[in-house]
Parts: sequence; C-alpha cells; structure tokens
Amino acid sequence: MLSRKTRETSDPYVMAFLEDYRLLKTRPIDNEANPVFDEAFYCPVAHITEGIAFQVKDKDMIKDETMGTYFLPVGELIRQVDESDAEEDSSVVVGDLKRVGVHKVVFLDGKQDHGTLEFFVEFIPVRMLSKTMEVPGTYFHERGGNIVKLYMNSDDDGSAPIVEYGEEDGEEPKVWTPPRLWHDIYHAICKAKHFIYAAGWSFDVEQLLLRGAELESMADSKYSPRLGELLKQKSEEGVVVNLMQWDEPSSNFAFPGMMGTFDEKSRTFFRGTKVTSRFMCMAGGELGLGKMMAFTHHQKFMVMDAPKEANVCCDGDETELLGFIGGIDVTKGRWDNRKHHLFRTLQSLHKGDIYSHCFHISPEHGPRQPWHDIHSSVRGPVTLDLLQAFTERWIKQASDAVGNLVNINRLGLGEAIKLENDGGWCTQLSRSIDSRVNAFDAAIEQSFNSTDIDSLNVNWSLETEKNAQSSRRFETASDSTLSFSRTLDQKKGRLVDNSIHMAHIHHIRRARHHIYIESQYFMGSSFMWSNEKERDVKCSNMVAAELTLKICQKIVAREPFAVYILLPMWMEGIPQDNATQGLLYFQRNTIEAMFKHVQHALDTCMSNSSDDVLKVSDYINFYCLGTRETTDGSEATGESTTDDEMHLVNTRRHQIYVHSKMMIVDDEVCLIGTANINQRSLDGCRDSEIMMTSYQPDHLATDDSIAHGDIHAYRMHIWASITDQMNDLFRDPSQKECVDLMNSIAESNFKTYIGDKTVDMTSHLLPFPLEFCDGELRPRRGLVDGKLPDTNADAMGKKSFVFPEMFLT
Repeated sequence: MLSRKTRETSDPYVMAFLEDYRLLKTRPIDNEANPVFDEAFYCPVAHITEGIAFQVKDKDMIKDETMGTYFLPVGELIRQVDESDAEEDSSVVVGDLKRVGVHKVVFLDGKQDHGTLEFFVEFIPVRMLSKTMEVPGTYFHERGGNIVKLYMNSDDDGSAPIVEYGEEDGEEPKVWTPPRLWHDIYHAICKAKHFIYAAGWSFDVEQLLLRGAELESMADSKYSPRLGELLKQKSEEGVVVNLMQWDEPSSNFAFPGMMGTFDEKSRTFFRGTKVTSRFMCMAGGELGLGKMMAFTHHQKFMVMDAPKEANVCCDGDETELLGFIGGIDVTKGRWDNRKHHLFRTLQSLHKGDIYSHCFHISPEHGPRQPWHDIHSSVRGPVTLDLLQAFTERWIKQASDAVGNLVNINRLGLGEAIKLENDGGWCTQLSRSIDSRVNAFDAAIEQSFNSTDIDSLNVNWSLETEKNAQSSRRFETASDSTLSFSRTLDQKKGRLVDNSIHMAHIHHIRRARHHIYIESQYFMGSSFMWSNEKERDVKCSNMVAAELTLKICQKIVAREPFAVYILLPMWMEGIPQDNATQGLLYFQRNTIEAMFKHVQHALDTCMSNSSDDVLKVSDYINFYCLGTRETTDGSEATGESTTDDEMHLVNTRRHQIYVHSKMMIVDDEVCLIGTANINQRSLDGCRDSEIMMTSYQPDHLATDDSIAHGDIHAYRMHIWASITDQMNDLFRDPSQKECVDLMNSIAESNFKTYIGDKTVDMTSHLLPFPLEFCDGELRPRRGLVDGKLPDTNADAMGKKSFVFPEMFLT
C-alpha cells in the first residue's frame, strides 16, 4: 500500500467491513509510507451484505484518520455452477456456489494520488468446507484411535432411568453405564507414577473428590480424598505435579477476590511443597487492570500418565496418557448429582461445600445452588495435543519453571502410534487463545506465515478495472485443488487460535437432523439483532446466525429439524444486579433475533403453501432446569437471617444452575469443553478456552437417520436424567413428536415449579422464562409482572450503563 503523496509517513493499518460488521483488523505499522502487512485472515460469513468495505486508517493518539477506502461488491465473489461445469464434474450441481478468488491492487478512493492497496480475497462455499468431520485449517488435527468417556455432573449416581441403545444398527441392545467424574479423577491421580498436569479457572484444595459411603470406605487409604493434600502426596512420591490456575487480579493475601477462585488459598497451600503451582493473569499483563479482571484463563483440563485400561490390548504394566477436559472446575459447589438436593445434604454430602451465587443465603440455612455440568476424558493420541496445550501455556507464563516439565519421550509416551488403542473414537482439540499467553509451536507459525497466492493451483484470468492498477481472478466449481495452509488467525498482529469458534460453525453447517446445546451463556451474531442500535456491539461470534440459517434452510427444504438449547434460568449473580441484568439483556437480543428470522422464513414458506400452520417452537426451543424440595429430611439449621432465606424457606425452590459447555449434532459428534456461546469464549483474544470434539467413525449419521452410538446414548441419558423418564420419542429428536413431548414435559414442570404447593421435583426440565408470541419475545406467561421466580429481577434483562458491553458479552 502506498500512502498519499502529500504525506511522507504514517502509522497505517487496514480494516475490512461487511456493513457495520468488522471482518478483520491488521496490526499498525509505525512511520511507514509503504507498509507490507502480509497478514492472512479466515472469516466465516453468514451475512446479508452488498460487499466488503476496506478502510486504510492512520493510527493517532486522539482519533484515527481514514486515509482511503475501497469497496469490493459481493457480486465479484459469488458465481454459480452452470451446466458446463456440471458436465465437467458430475459431483457438482447446477446452482451450487463456486470457489472464487480475487487479487487486486486498487486505487484508494478511486484516485491514483491517494495511494494503492493490494489484497487477495477468496470465497469458499460451505459445501467445500464441510465434507469431512475434521475441522479444516486448524492448529490441532483430528486423531484416531482414542477411548472417550462422557460425563454428566461431577457425580452420576446411576439413579437415572435406564437407557438402552444400539438395536437401531442391528446390534444387541446395550445399556448406558454412566461414568463418575470426580471418582475417576481421584483414582487417576492416585495411579499416576510420573506426572500430573492440571490447568483450571479455579481449584479448591479442600475439595473432597469422594463423598458419602465411598468416602467412609477410604478411611484407611494412604491417599487423601482432598484435592490439595492428594497432589502434595503424589509430589512427595516423586511424581511431577504442575498446576496452572488463573491469577484473579482482585484477590490478595487479605481478600479472596470477587470471583472466589481460591487462587490465593492455593498459592499459600502449595508454597514450600514439591507441587509447582503457577498463577497466571490473562493477556500476559498487557492490558489494563479492568480488562485483566474481565477476562480469564478459563481452560479446565488435566493430563497425566496412567496404567493402560484393561480393554486395550497391552502387555504387562504398560502406561499411556489420560486426559480430562470439560466445564467442571474442581472447586466449591461443583459436586452434585441428578438429585440436585437443596436442603437435605447441607450437613452431610455438602457440609463445608455450600455454594450460592444466585441469592443471599447462609451455608447452615440454604438452599444450596444445585449444579448441572458436563465433562469428558480421553485416552489415546489426542492426549499429546492436550499435553502440548499445557506445555505452550507453561512455557509462555511459567518460564521460570520450564525445567519442571517432563520429557515425555523418555517415558516412551511421545509417539502417537504407541498411544493408539481400540476404543474407536476420533477426536480433535481446539482452543481460544492468543500469542500473548501462549507459546505457539514455531514450526506451525512458520507454516502459517508462508502463504503464497501464486502457488495456488488455479487458472487466473486478468481483468481491467478503472479503479485498479491490476486485477485478476479465478473461479472453480471443483474443490480438488483446495488446501489449507491456515492454522492460526491474526488480530492486530497477534497470532490467535480461535478454532473453538470454527469447530462450532463447521459442525452446525454439517448438521442434518438436530442440534442439542448446553451453555452457561448464549449470545452472539450482533450483526443480525433486531435492535439496530445494538448491532455495533462487539459480540460477533457466528453461532446464533449459523443455527438460524440452518433452521431456515430446513424450513425451505421442508425437512424436519430441531434445535434444543439448555441454559441457566439466569446467569450467576444476584439477578436484579446491574451486571446480571446486562447479561440477560444481550442474551435476549440474541434469542429474539433468531426467533424473528425463523418466523420470517416460516411466513414466507407458509404463504406459498396450504400446509398446516408451523410455529417457531417446532424448530427451536430454549430450556432451563429447576427443582423443589419438601421439608422431609431437611438438614437446614438456624433461623432465616436474610430476605432471600425467609422467602426461599417457603417456596423451597431454586434453579439448577446449568454450567455446561457442550454441543451434540445428529448424535454423531459431541463438542465438550470450557467455552460458552458468547464472545468472551469464542473470540480467541478474551478468555482462554479449550474443547475436544469427538465422534465414532462406526456410528455416523446419514441423510435419513441420526447416529446410534455412544453419543446417542449419552444424549438420551442426559434427557432421561433431567426429565426422569426414558421415552422412546427421545430416540429421534428431529421429529415434531419429540419436540412436542419435550415442550409438554417442560410446561408441566413449570406449573409445578411456580405453583403454590411444594413437592419433591424429580423431573427438572423447564421452559426458558422468555417466550415468542405474536412475533415478539416477552416474559413467559405465569411469571409475576415479568419477574424471574423468587426475585425482583426482570426476565428480559436491562441494558447496563455501568459495565462495558465487552465485559458482558
């Protein structure tokens, strides 16, 4: 890019927009008249737009100045397959979109003396990107030969209705046996002989990994059931124990911090021991205190050596790597099972572990805040990627302790082929993280930076354009020459791994029958929000837009399809507080936009059809969880001291807090990790996150059927647990009969939840407290004055003028 002739030097950078939505932003280059950015961006799009607007800006102390612009009409990138293309390649269909590339050197503002901008834009249609289960162009590749376990809650007590599966594929029926997470973590730590790596948002060293009769039976064990003491014991045995925990900026030796992550407690507990613990700020200390407090290290995973499982072919005492990854912190309030007791375990299973961030209550009186969550474990080659994810963060932010990392090759565990097993799972790791807090592999960085346009195996054609010094393009209906050199993204010159976002988009686009999501937050795609005043909010992740487009495509095709989304009734925090109301407000904008776009597609479809009236709720529904408990067996003590306690002791109800981060598509593929559906988790430059995508190649969906493997059983187990029934309609979530059943169960439970009579609820599924009626989103009928149950908080939320939108989204 050449600057204006009237300006000797500047500090230029480039941005590109689709209407008001920013696609990319390069780093600024200081004092340069002829900057070479050489930056590559991969930008998924699901936008209605006229084209791409490029802006060259001059960075300034007060206000950045626009140096020049260029507009690329979208028509230059959209070409359709014609009959001649279809004759050459029988795999393409007339009307399909082509892959198109445009390489130009253009005059800014259409004037030669304003300088030039060189760029290359390539449009790749979805059909070329979604052919494989593997997410293309990401840092970590798919690996086969793994064993995966799928967990619901920190403890799954086996009391859920029985789930049988497998007969659909002509196999003998199998019964789903739920694994138990904290039980498995405890025994895995006990059995580790060489190393234990743990990364978390929060660790509570006093947490009991075993409870009840199991805890009593371990009284004579040489290992403590408490997390911190157990790790100290293993380190004393010579096991290398490395722990990474988020360093909450508001905490210190005298104050535990606003987020209650126990980082100072861990720091004190492990000081002077053989456990190497490091506490890491987000953004490497580069940002101001406000942003450092807002954004967190949110990854939660462990990796360690372990004896090989009995069902894997091995000889003698062979070892392998074992990893745990998901949304459950080993910290206060997380231990729970599907019973989700409020008052009955205050002095027994939950004594010393009473947690409530939704109301002002005392540990003695309750109720405790019930917890629903999701996690996974894995053995096999992908554990090498987990190990690498830990190592890269450790090298970047614990450089003084790099010598404490084990040499995995000396343990004979460094080769993927030696870690393969007969578990039959394929897995792929993904992350949200950038180079401020992660030391990316130098070889992968080099591969990423070596993109060469002229090396593309395509046929270029020269074009003449009045406002361009040079212009050429290619277009092809075939994907045979398509390859990905991309492994990372860039933002302001930083390397960014935002592959969690890409994985969600990839698998939504592949969906054929249904999608089931559990998330603590759900907000994004602000560019399509109905409230035009909020469309410039920097909450641009594509999940909501991609879900909406998928539903609309199915409506047009007149194919059954259903999306089920499980959220908390409200996010953690006192619901009427400014921050919680602000969160609900942005979430409401997201849900409202989705419903209105789906309604528009339905209106268009039904205007040309005599079919029965279709409803938005036939295709997409939001749910939450709640429970009530009678006084029978209550372990509450003392008198009520707060307004919340005095109220809740009468209503005896509480939302079950949904903290999960999971997406299941067609019962074929399962995405489990630490990332919520919001910008913080999916941006790549805000919270650090990690996720594992898993599927069984022997159990894949087809155009006519969902998959019927372990993911199918796992999803049905979750539904059986939260509804307290195993209905055969659960076997095909895409069908309207299943949608109607889930909605009927939720509505019936809602009447029980808000009713005057207190009962023991064993079915916990509730409708979300907002409903779509007559084209508008509003508080659900049954709520008093539109308030959330037992609160004075608006269910619709309110815009916060205290907390910046970046912190809330």
